[in-house]
Amino acid sequence: QVLTPLQKESLNIFFSLPEANNFYLTGGTALAAFYLQHRLSEDLDIFTREERLIRYVGDQFIEKLKEANFQVETVRRFLSFLELIIKKESQSVRVHLALDSPFRFKGTIRTDAGVEVDSLVDIATNKLLALFGRFEPRDFIDVFFVVKEKHLDLDALISKSKEKDPGLDEYYLAVAFEKANEFPDSAEKMPVNMLKPLDMRELKSFFSEYAVQLLKKARQ
Repeated sequence: QVLTPLQKESLNIFFSLPEANNFYLTGGTALAAFYLQHRLSEDLDIFTREERLIRYVGDQFIEKLKEANFQVETVRRFLSFLELIIKKESQSVRVHLALDSPFRFKGTIRTDAGVEVDSLVDIATNKLLALFGRFEPRDFIDVFFVVKEKHLDLDALISKSKEKDPGLDEYYLAVAFEKANEFPDSAEKMPVNMLKPLDMRELKSFFSEYAVQLLKKARQ
């Protein structure tokens, strides 16, 4: 069970809004809950390609949450971004409404509960690009499981990520991959709550070996 009761309730309220079909759940929570079931994830990342809707739908969402007796704190608010913390009893969840890149490979899928979910290939390419730009253990774990469970080949994932962001450089991606060697050898010491077994030595070897291949390519 990936989603908490509060995450489910928050998603149900959001996707019952009139304009919510222009948004979709993406990021680590979407990947874990609807594709891999490999780890827990705290935040709800809900994206759209229509900037004008973020403030409008955000206001509707806050109103509906308060009507349902949720506590809502607005953390940050801009035209293209809204961050909320939603609380109910002892639970809390952070929600981001944000403007997504217009470049997409596939359409969203709709779950039986009416939640629009980003496609696997779009989430995976975004994850690889995030890994390239920041040192977050969860990004390494997510990319590792996408490839390990044969959802996408790493070469194909890199190629598609370059289509989305031509600035993805193989040399610097190799440097990012090598950072996996800094992780502990024990999954219990990672700041991620796993639902599936994670062999950290296998993960570190996976990224380290691929970094060598990327460096060879970059030098050719």
